[in-house]
Amino acid sequence: MTRASPAAGTVPRRRLVRRVLQMLRAALEASGVFLRELGRSPRGQQAVLRALGRALVHLCTRLGATFIKVGQIASTRADLLPAPLVAELATLRDQVPPFPFATVREIVEQDLGRPLDELFADFGEAPIAAASVAQVHRAIWRASGETVAVKVRRPDILEKVALDRAILLSVGRTLERLVASLRLLSLEGALRTFCAAVEIQSHLRNEAEHNRRFRANFADDPDIRFPRLVEEACSDAVLTMEFIEGVREEDLEARGVDVHRVVDAGMRCVCRMVFLHGFVHADLHPGNVRFVPPGGIVLLDLGLVGTISDADRRSFAELLFALATGDGVTVARLFHDNAPTRAVRDYRAYEREIVDFVEHVRARGLEHLQVTLEIARIFDILRRHRIQARSHLTLVNLALMTAEGLGKRLAPELSLTSAILPWVSEALGRPAPIAP
Repeated sequence: MTRASPAAGTVPRRRLVRRVLQMLRAALEASGVFLRELGRSPRGQQAVLRALGRALVHLCTRLGATFIKVGQIASTRADLLPAPLVAELATLRDQVPPFPFATVREIVEQDLGRPLDELFADFGEAPIAAASVAQVHRAIWRASGETVAVKVRRPDILEKVALDRAILLSVGRTLERLVASLRLLSLEGALRTFCAAVEIQSHLRNEAEHNRRFRANFADDPDIRFPRLVEEACSDAVLTMEFIEGVREEDLEARGVDVHRVVDAGMRCVCRMVFLHGFVHADLHPGNVRFVPPGGIVLLDLGLVGTISDADRRSFAELLFALATGDGVTVARLFHDNAPTRAVRDYRAYEREIVDFVEHVRARGLEHLQVTLEIARIFDILRRHRIQARSHLTLVNLALMTAEGLGKRLAPELSLTSAILPWVSEALGRPAPIAP
């Protein structure tokens, strides 16, 4: 059961104003960082991108969890964003400034009800990772002597998430009133879904529940692992789990990991989540993925998830199947019929534009199809024909986007379409299409 933040109801106006001023101040500081970094380097596109990246990192870090999450997702798309920008945003994955150990001790002892030294034989004061919602410390669980990872929530996270939610939804509503195309893209709905997910992630009891469900879903796949919980040391602000000494993405080949096997495992993992389970890890940036020889994959940080109903899973599978097989008429119908609102003036013109687009994509070949990029281009057609895009699959789209980014970094020849089509076909009970 998801627990609501105590600050998620009525947000005090004074704190709201203070947060808006903080955002404006952070934006001005980020502008200063951009100009300062630009002044230190020779002029050129690469220097501009690096300066922009550092300014965005400063902005996200100053504003906290909600904005750090946006930067983390952007950092996974090296195939879409310039390399210097991605390299700077990548520092948001697990290099967020930590909070003091004295605060860590206070939170652990308050939530678990015992002194830290009674619970742990050793507890590293320096975090091994510090991210948007929490930071992680290596420790030794006294009861068993095993090495564990202790995740401790940031002390101010609940209030900041509630304030960000209020501000972003207000901005979203205002922009939708001013710009009709944003209303058709369901900007407010997408922001609402994203903010709700970040709020859920800030309650570590939810992550513990997600962990149990994921481990049950993948109990039959030895290549896909999730850390085992130390149940008696888990609470709403503290999560204790086995410590898995996995290999990071940049060290794969040096550590004897079969790259193609782990890519297959990663694609299989995401496809099972989306098309079979309807329960999706929606935060698959590289900081949350480890690898174990010869070809295993470990998924961490399970707080951000997306859930999909059976009907929506089938509809999404039908959409991807139609896109991959060049069935533009069905793609147009599915987007139209599933839209929350629509005001199409000329359905035939809309359908013809979708059909032309899908035929062009199909002619390029499945191996060149980038699913998330093509869906983004379709959204532009929907906007122009006044068809609202659905917002409830926001986190699923993020999962596919980050999975595609991961696959293309490790295996540039990867076709996400080819990887997911067998799963789409299984979900629909149809034979997989043959590439032209």
